[in-house]
Amino acid sequence: MKWTNVAVKPYFSWPKVQVELPFEGKKIVLQPGSDVLSCAVSTFNTTDMSFNEGGTLISRFLSRLAWSMDGGVVELFITGSSNPAHPGFLGRGNFETSWWAPIEPWDKIYLPSGKHANADLALALFREGLSVNSAPFAFLSFFKVINITLSEGLPQKDWINANLSKLWYRPAVDRIRELNKSESDIGEYLYRQGRCAVAHANMKPLVNPDSYNDRRRLQLDLPLMKEISALFMEQEFGLLRGSVFWKNLRDGDGKSPELLEKMVTQDGKIVYEVAG
Repeated sequence: MKWTNVAVKPYFSWPKVQVELPFEGKKIVLQPGSDVLSCAVSTFNTTDMSFNEGGTLISRFLSRLAWSMDGGVVELFITGSSNPAHPGFLGRGNFETSWWAPIEPWDKIYLPSGKHANADLALALFREGLSVNSAPFAFLSFFKVINITLSEGLPQKDWINANLSKLWYRPAVDRIRELNKSESDIGEYLYRQGRCAVAHANMKPLVNPDSYNDRRRLQLDLPLMKEISALFMEQEFGLLRGSVFWKNLRDGDGKSPELLEKMVTQDGKIVYEVAG
């Protein structure tokens, strides 16, 4: 098959018309949703490709887009097609659809390149945290980012405590202030009552899925854990958050190999190219 097509549910606004952009030497096409069609991402290859090849490429792209947009995106199902003229059209079926309004295509798109495999894994885990419909599992996904290079509990806790003062997002800062009233070691608290309590069922403390208090506590901790994870990705893997990337772009010469800019071809197609 020439095309791999993945139906998606984005947690951010999606283009209301089809757009094309380059990614890792391949063509990516974003298709808008409708009353009968799902929002979809497709990739094209001149020779046949497997679901594993096409699906992995699309997943890697989606993790970068989710990081850039600071919103999750769920993959619903995958199909293949071989008509070189256009990607496959994916019916909406009974799947949930995005509640975000469709928009005109973005003027510019920031897609972080990722310097090595650890950065790729971090982006994948971060998208999982943004997308999964479970506060405990989202918390665990964000925490696992730190585990990529810090394999033991003590250095993970130490890193968290050493970097809490660098957080500025208000919900995260407010949660730190609230926890300081009862917790003398926030790194230990997040590791023991968050990471371990979610990951294990044979020890205490334990996060019980049927406990409203447990779910509510993890929901309150989630913005803090997300910001810790994002800060780790910036410092350890060089992955700039969108706000930092755009500020650096404004303060510099306005150019970056990670910046794609919208172009309209003579036949009216919307394509993206690396900004000049």
